[in-house]
Amino acid sequence: MDPTRLPPALSQFAPDSQPACHSPWLKVRVLIRAALTHPWTPEAWPEIREHLNWLLSEESRLRRQGWRD
Repeated sequence: MDPTRLPPALSQFAPDSQPACHSPWLKVRVLIRAALTHPWTPEAWPEIREHLNWLLSEESRLRRQGWRD
């Protein structure tokens, strides 16, 4: 078998292998959880709060659009 004629191997992180990661709502939830569980320094919290506000509003917007259901 000629190796130059083989189809390219799929990465284990290819988009088709993890379809649940395509959900925008799930992506936002994962980011919120990561932001709340990471041990941030006190100096980083003002910036994290800004990001959390945006993530929470994005989660609300996605929920209103029906992404979770």
